Amino acid sequence: MSLIKNLMVTEKVTEVEFPDIEGFVVHVNYVGRDKMMKIRNSALVYKFNKRTRQREEEVDNDKFLEAYTEATIKGWKGLTVKGLSQLIPVDTSKMNPSQEIPYTPEDALDLVKSSTIFDQFITDTLNDFDNFEQTRKETDEKN
Repeated sequence: MSLIKNLMVTEKVTEVEFPDIEGFVVHVNYVGRDKMMKIRNSALVYKFNKRTRQREEEVDNDKFLEAYTEATIKGWKGLTVKGLSQLIPVDTSKMNPSQEIPYTPEDALDLVKSSTIFDQFITDTLNDFDNFEQTRKETDEKN
């Protein structure tokens, strides 16, 4: 078996602070390319094109986002009503702006679907491998 294959990490959770909302920390799970391809492939639907008389594949965006969010967002802390209003337009008139919004998989999915800023943050975090080396670096510094 190759050395690289033995060293590869297929999943790893890290905490990353959202840059524009103080105290909002997201637990992001690194997902390897193989798993990401499985997520994409599980969201494929096939349709028959009458014009070309060929079967064509298409990604079901809702199904993809559901599986993607489930695999990559494992929790958060520190998201307040006021912070949420920086991500999506919300009616905060009946809520305390400092009230914390607890993590739920459903809320994570709604946020990814509704907030381009949040969705881009998750994508950028997954593509920055230094985020997932933090734990090792912190351990090395303590020793």
